[in-house]
Amino acid sequence: MIFVGTNYHPHDWPRERWPEDICLMKESGFNLVRLGHLCWDSFEPSEGNYDFAWFDEVMDLFAEAGFKVVLDIATRPAPTWLHKKYPIINITDQHRNRLHSVRRYMEDVGNPVFQEYAYRFAERLTTRYAGHPALHAFGLCNEVGAGMQTYSEEARQRYIQWLRAKYATIGELNEAWAAQRWSRKLGSFEDVEFPVSGERTGPPERMLEVRRFYSDEQLSYLQGLSDIVRKHAPDARETTNHWGEYPALGFDYLKEYQQIFDLPGVGFYPGVNPEDHNALFGACFTMVHRIGEKDEAIWCLEFQTGSFGAYAPPKGVLRMYAYLSLLFRSGAVCAWTWRSMLGGEEQYLFGLLDHDGQPGRKLDEFREFAREMEQLKPIGLPYLPQPEIAMAYSFESFRVSENSKAYYKTAYLEQIMQTFLALSEDNVAFNIVDLRNIEKNYKMLLVPGHCIMDEASASAIRKFVQEGGTVIMTAYSAKVDEHNRVFSTTMPGRLSDVFGIRANAFENAAYHYSDSNEGGLQKQKLNIRRETPNIKMNDRILDYRVDYYEILELTSAEVLATFTNLDQELPAVSINAYGKGKAVYVAVPAQFELMQELLSHFYAQLGVEKGPETPLGVSARQLGNHVIYVNTTADEQHVFLKVPGEGLLTGKLYETSLELAPYGVEVYKAAATSNI
Repeated sequence: MIFVGTNYHPHDWPRERWPEDICLMKESGFNLVRLGHLCWDSFEPSEGNYDFAWFDEVMDLFAEAGFKVVLDIATRPAPTWLHKKYPIINITDQHRNRLHSVRRYMEDVGNPVFQEYAYRFAERLTTRYAGHPALHAFGLCNEVGAGMQTYSEEARQRYIQWLRAKYATIGELNEAWAAQRWSRKLGSFEDVEFPVSGERTGPPERMLEVRRFYSDEQLSYLQGLSDIVRKHAPDARETTNHWGEYPALGFDYLKEYQQIFDLPGVGFYPGVNPEDHNALFGACFTMVHRIGEKDEAIWCLEFQTGSFGAYAPPKGVLRMYAYLSLLFRSGAVCAWTWRSMLGGEEQYLFGLLDHDGQPGRKLDEFREFAREMEQLKPIGLPYLPQPEIAMAYSFESFRVSENSKAYYKTAYLEQIMQTFLALSEDNVAFNIVDLRNIEKNYKMLLVPGHCIMDEASASAIRKFVQEGGTVIMTAYSAKVDEHNRVFSTTMPGRLSDVFGIRANAFENAAYHYSDSNEGGLQKQKLNIRRETPNIKMNDRILDYRVDYYEILELTSAEVLATFTNLDQELPAVSINAYGKGKAVYVAVPAQFELMQELLSHFYAQLGVEKGPETPLGVSARQLGNHVIYVNTTADEQHVFLKVPGEGLLTGKLYETSLELAPYGVEVYKAAATSNI
């Protein structure tokens, strides 16, 4: 069953409006509502003064209407009264200035005073509504991971204690941080400072370490909320639309997701321009990342309806977005938001209803989707595959890549997205995995640009290949150890024997520019290409721009693809037999066309079945005798059919091809006597 609903903020609207809104939701076919977020001070107007009577009425109204409720534990933003009583919970910036809470998410969630009050409120809320008939799940707050890093003295002391727990002695810490460089040895743990001061930042080892500290604090806070739910509401599900991927803060979600998170949740925000496939499929990547290796559908607890200053995406796109989310294992679509807000930070982020409370054209698309989900109940949604392919993702590699852009010219997330797009275009099911702890069995493991290679990750890759798997790893991988120190050994670090290569040298085919400004002389950004290498694989020339390539010296590996148009022929892709499996190294960063070529090369060899064949821009997934087709483009598309069948949404009979209108969708059922 697929849940369809919306986010509702009853504290924004007069009490007499509540029944009217609920009735309209019900008439629209909705069966889910998310409540309670972003309004701690509506429940606790002042310290210890709780007011739940108004919300009891809201919950009862939704129960009477037959809705399932996801009730958010609204601990962020913290109330003004808490900020005023305890300024220590405020964020301190890199200049060591205490910041006033003028916007949301300006509290230090690692601060013990904040946690004391937040957990106390969480206990009261979960205890009160644990047995309510409308309750389906509690949300572990709203968008934890969004916000700012704090550099307060109180946070520094927490950081010192965190380091003491990790490193037995100051000598171990100095070694991990390469503190002999630039005369930066520490005499004691008390000498530790945050590696950010004003506009200046510290060395790479310390920048990674502090990111780990902030990450662990976010995870610890979420674990505390999860523990409260499990204690006071053991029969309720729990979910969250956390923001572990948030660039400014975020956290290492895959590190502890299995322990903290019950039902994976997400905010689905692809933007209002479906032509931007990087954003569109970036939202889908976030979904797969949140699922990890869970055998659970993901709940889109927020689902974009409009944007800041944009009333809506083009007509038909919201319905298309909803169906696309189904292909990436969505189990719930919950619109953000029901009614466009009159004030506050999101007053022009448009919802399903206009500012005057009247439905806009977007509600029609959600109504249509809700009606179709009822119609499609027999086909077995949500889509829950058993993938044979895994793609590794690393929060730490993302942070390392962002901190050293002079070297990592192709950003880590760019490599991730190029690989993700190649898999998605093939309509192949896959999981996102943490190399430090792979739980399931796969035939193929993709490791794009995984610059950190700690012992656990290296052991996982070694074991995977030894036992018969095929791993494909791309350039910039395995360059630094767990402390963000460059390997002093042959690269790829800790894995050169597995891949049968040495990959220490590299070339920049494009002009190199660095902001570091060596020598004090201003360097110019020049549009110069020194070389124009191409890649030849399977007698095919992949003609795309290569700006960086690594020099692969083969020890036991063989050549799978070569560089052409250079003064010598060099390996572009190597393959090495190791144990029962194969280790493939790609000398350039992951790129869509190249990754598709590599994937196609190995599908048949490994017995991995591709998804349904579709034109470029059409996504599809097969569920038994049905295929869901989603046209993400503004053009009419035609899908070739191997066997005739019917469209469950349109009622059309299809013989040899299926037509999809711009942003159109169809659920195709093969004829009873045929197999797809």
